[in-house]
Amino acid sequence: MARLSQFIAVFAIFAVSATFGQQGAAPQTPGPAGTTTPGAPAPQPGVLGPAQGFTGNTTTLDNTGYTVGRRVFEAGARNATWHKHTAGQLVFGEAGRGRLQIQGQPIKELGVGDSAFIPGGTFHWHGAAPNENFTMMFITTGASTTEQGEPVTEAVYRGK
Repeated sequence: MARLSQFIAVFAIFAVSATFGQQGAAPQTPGPAGTTTPGAPAPQPGVLGPAQGFTGNTTTLDNTGYTVGRRVFEAGARNATWHKHTAGQLVFGEAGRGRLQIQGQPIKELGVGDSAFIPGGTFHWHGAAPNENFTMMFITTGASTTEQGEPVTEAVYRGK
């Protein structure tokens, strides 16, 4: 649960900083041991440079088109079909126990704090374990469309 909470906190900070950009940020200059202190401009988004509170060079990245969502599946519920998104998708287990399968790979079980990355253009399905509800959070990593494929049969879901 701590890993998921940390991820959500980091993602929230990322989303807020991307929304408001670097406008009004305090100027920064290099400080002790490579850290930065007020005095020089913050780096432009997408351009590596010193940033207050960090060592070395860092920057924010554009998150245009990213979407964040959450879904609850009751025990045994899942996608009706294999499907794929044009952008990649990150899936995080929030509560319960879930399953995810990328076509051609074994089923991956997801518990609280577990995560999986589904590359864009890859058929997959996800849902709850047979005997336990599942809550997941997902992030689609850019503007995306979804294409439906073949049905996810009971045998596929059961891993047979």
